[in-house]
Amino acid sequence: MTFRRISLPSLALALLALALVAPVAAARVTMAPDDVVGQAAPSEVPNSTLPGVGRFEGPVWTLPVNGIEIGYRQFGKGPDLIMVQGDTASMSLWMPYLLRPLARHFRVTIFDNRGVGYTTDDLSRPITVPLMGRDTGQLIEALGLVEPTLVGWSMGGEIGLTLAEREPALLGALVTTGGDAGSRHTVPPPPGLIRKLAAPHPSTELFLGLLFPPTQNGAQATARFIEGFEAIPQETVSSRTLKRQEAAEEAFLRYDGTWRGLPGITTPTLITNGAMDTGVPPVNARRLHARIPGSALSVYAGAAHGMLFQDAERFAGEVARFSARARAAAAAG
Repeated sequence: MTFRRISLPSLALALLALALVAPVAAARVTMAPDDVVGQAAPSEVPNSTLPGVGRFEGPVWTLPVNGIEIGYRQFGKGPDLIMVQGDTASMSLWMPYLLRPLARHFRVTIFDNRGVGYTTDDLSRPITVPLMGRDTGQLIEALGLVEPTLVGWSMGGEIGLTLAEREPALLGALVTTGGDAGSRHTVPPPPGLIRKLAAPHPSTELFLGLLFPPTQNGAQATARFIEGFEAIPQETVSSRTLKRQEAAEEAFLRYDGTWRGLPGITTPTLITNGAMDTGVPPVNARRLHARIPGSALSVYAGAAHGMLFQDAERFAGEVARFSARARAAAAAG
């Protein structure tokens, strides 16, 4: 599903408008990842710790991975969890009210996909979902994450599914939300929605209406999301990256490799979706569930594409319980 940065009336500048790539400070402080032998040391980005409610996320670190430099943050204690964002969204879009409950159960890694925020790009290669899957897998290995649970939202779910079907031993568990497997088997959003979202200055109401339903609960979730968004300095994305990731999403809708590989996924998989999601209709979640052996399905009533923000505490708890069951099953053999 394609995202675009869209302005909110309460901000002086466009919150989600097209912008220049965020500058990354040249000076670095280096530290080697724990328990990784022979791996290049990460570099800390000075003055990158967030203020206020986001301070617990810590500073940004960068690490060479798959021909690019990936920017990431790590926080929390417990088994490893890595979170993969949607198309063109930066890691700053993960709301603190979702990250905090996850950090009670996990050591959380969040990062920017290639070309976004603190992560560089390689313009000699087209961006594709399988390529971003390799980025994610190699980041997991470079950081020494141990059979992490991967949470992927929207395109992040596509990346997670592609990684799971290609490298089944890498992940301990997979949770997708609002994701699909591409190909002709995916039910697309309503005609015109992607075009409207891809406009240079898309409607704020359209974007928020995609995330949250027109209900009382949806209105409360919208207000909470805006408050959280305004509390965190947002990373920016270049117009070039927007076009390159849009092309990646369009190509994935024609790509059938991930769909064909779903029956071979052995990673414990939880598929979640909002029952009122118009961007990725929940029928796609049901098709994933039917095709991935032993998978679990959880459809959130009264929620749309932003269900993980609308029901943040419930979602975080469900992720923690599913991950714990997967670890227990693996330990039992």
